[in-house]
Amino acid sequence: MEVSPFVIIPIVLVVGMIAGIAIGLFLAKRASTGKSDLVMIGASTVSGRGVFSLKAIPEGDIIERCPALEVTDQDIGGELLNYVFYGSTENARLVVMGNGMLFNHSSTPNVAYYREQGELGVELVLYALRNIRKGEELFYSYGEEWWATRV
Repeated sequence: MEVSPFVIIPIVLVVGMIAGIAIGLFLAKRASTGKSDLVMIGASTVSGRGVFSLKAIPEGDIIERCPALEVTDQDIGGELLNYVFYGSTENARLVVMGNGMLFNHSSTPNVAYYREQGELGVELVLYALRNIRKGEELFYSYGEEWWATRV
């Protein structure tokens, strides 16, 4: 008895689809969602959006490692100028991803940051300057140089 291709092809397609879904679900569970269990974005107490702690964060703990792209100051203009960090040289700027772009300024910050070369490139590492309470808005200082260029 010969099996018809009209029977075999749909069976192969269905089995392949089921296997693909199973593999996708397995990999999705293993993949990082990028969602932080330490912070969330909400309406700021000072301006626009802000970053808030979801739980108490002890002094010195890393809050987030934000991937960053290092570009020249010539690559940045307009409103984006307000959302970049100083890079490794005088003319370098960091375009930061993750929640790092959404922290507001305070002259009494509860968060600080440093630039670090990670496995996959430059990162901006945000850490707690002091103990931070659950629900508290997180701030870092933009620095005097930032404000001097906007007067």
